[in-house]
Amino acid sequence: MAGSPVADLVVILKTLPTTEAVTALGNKVVEGVKETEPNEILTMLTNESGCEVSSADATVKIRVTTIPPNLKKLDPSIHLPAKVMQASLAAVRHARWFEENAHHSSIKVLIRILKYLRTRFPGLEPLNPWIIDLLAHYAIMNNPSRTPLSINIAFRRCLSLLSAGFFLPRSVGIVDPCEGNGMRVHTTLTLEQQDQVAFTAQTLLRVLSHGGYKKILGLEGDASIATEMSVWDGVVVTPSEKAYEPPTETKEEDKDEEEGDENGDEVMESQDS
Repeated sequence: MAGSPVADLVVILKTLPTTEAVTALGNKVVEGVKETEPNEILTMLTNESGCEVSSADATVKIRVTTIPPNLKKLDPSIHLPAKVMQASLAAVRHARWFEENAHHSSIKVLIRILKYLRTRFPGLEPLNPWIIDLLAHYAIMNNPSRTPLSINIAFRRCLSLLSAGFFLPRSVGIVDPCEGNGMRVHTTLTLEQQDQVAFTAQTLLRVLSHGGYKKILGLEGDASIATEMSVWDGVVVTPSEKAYEPPTETKEEDKDEEEGDENGDEVMESQDS
């Protein structure tokens, strides 16, 4: 679970952020670090959300945005994309909510575990950090007694929720506490991603039920247990298969051809009459 020294930082400007301003900010950060660590070798790269300052040991992702009233004044040709800056403002709201509601140590530990699983199993990769934060908080705190569950029980509950379709279409899921429109957080995932998370969690839950927690947590073996058949004390665990099939274009083309043929027949009939 270690080995990922990456930090996210949001900088809110009172002015409209241009690419030149982002570059100047990144260079200023590099200069400030070199004043205290002159031997540190740093690189700075700009991107659509801001910039990244990296050394051999760590990376800081600096997301640049502006105050909400300025979002209506943006010029796409010279300023950062509006959607990207709105996402950065949302990240600030997420951080504030987490600080106020998810300060329990068990929640933080479970978040670290889930983030590790996201990197270990590609099927869980669609779970973004905000979804993971809310899922961990829900699994530990949302129970009849309102007392925090232990890590082992909460971890199993996470897999059980995902396996049961907690983040599938028409599921109640988790309402985003930072948005006022009652939006469910899993609706940011595509239908294919929702299905992918569900069938991956189903396989991992079955492996966990037969004592395979060490392979799930990366203490033994690799991540093949999510995609290949495995045997646990004589019990065969077969990975779940996807249920969602994207609509094919051929069917739509066939319908268009059929409609075209029908229209052609109607024209012929009218001409004959």
